[in-house]
Amino acid sequence: MKILDVGCGGGLLTEPGGSLFITTINKTQLSYALGIVFSEQIAGIVPKGTHTWEKFVSPETLESILESNGLSVQRVVGMLYNPFSGYWHWSENTSLNYVAHAVKSRVQEHTMSAEFVLKRETEELQATACTNPAVHEELKK
Repeated sequence: MKILDVGCGGGLLTEPGGSLFITTINKTQLSYALGIVFSEQIAGIVPKGTHTWEKFVSPETLESILESNGLSVQRVVGMLYNPFSGYWHWSENTSLNYVAHAVKSRVQEHTMSAEFVLKRETEELQATACTNPAVHEELKK
């Protein structure tokens, strides 16, 4: 599974100091509950199947992927969407959505594939039991 081809995105940044901005959904129980269960299944804000839990990525995992591909994360900021107003707002809370700003480093170290990092995170999540049995059962599907 590929969520981000940093090799391609990193390759577009030919000069050291070039910026890359990524917006995505954090991989938390709250983002699962609101992003999939509420937004898709209950409120119908977006069509069912819009979000794929396996493709959600934590800021820590994203930072690891970016850094292993020669990018240095400068800042991570939360984003909140208000479905009633239709507007996005910046937030200190990254538990749902967030934006990451990374800059191409001067020296690129070894690269680690996004697939490897995500596989490792998935194994860690599976090893840790969810505190909410309903979420745990949904994740097994």
